[in-house]
Amino acid sequence: MKITPILIGILLASAAFLLAQALSPNRGAHLSGSPGEPSSGDVGTSTTETCDPQTVAKAVKGYTCVVKTKSGSVAWRVEAVISTASRTFRVVKDLKSGLYVSDDMGKHSHESAKKENLCQSPAYSNQRGNLTSVTWRLPSGYPRSLNGKNGFPNQDSDFVILEDDGIRQVVSGVASKYFISSSEAGKIEDYMSYGFDGEFGGIDAGCNGNGMASLRCVAQ
Repeated sequence: MKITPILIGILLASAAFLLAQALSPNRGAHLSGSPGEPSSGDVGTSTTETCDPQTVAKAVKGYTCVVKTKSGSVAWRVEAVISTASRTFRVVKDLKSGLYVSDDMGKHSHESAKKENLCQSPAYSNQRGNLTSVTWRLPSGYPRSLNGKNGFPNQDSDFVILEDDGIRQVVSGVASKYFISSSEAGKIEDYMSYGFDGEFGGIDAGCNGNGMASLRCVAQ
């Protein structure tokens, strides 16, 4: 007779446990992501935070911010973050144009960047965020006034697009540098090419970098 109450107690405890499991709101929940962490498909799509180069320079992958431009708001996102013993590299993406922009790859001349195909070089894979699903290239950089002229396509060059979309308000260090492009300005006395003036946002000709201009690659 003493066994019956014990069995009844066990049965009641089991029933309570099964009922709690059935009513639990987490039953069957998706557990692949961390709490509060958006999925890759909706990262930053509704952000209203204004871009600041110093903030972007410390941001994690997926961080998104907005630049106010003459043509409206443009969102930018940190697409990759690669940390090494010496420094951390970040790749950002202009979500309006779809252009990816690599981290600074150091100083080079227009000639060496083209001949050595530096935007595809394994030596700079970290600066490109180890992203292999896109094709990296040297940015085009002819002025808008030359669209469809002098052999250039009838469309804006990469640096014109990036300037319009506010790159100087996103990437730290751009405003103090000159960047080489793939666009040749012709030959007068020396090899000449166009480059992006990070201080004023213009496209300048007559300089091949002389090994002192910075290099950032783009992809799409």
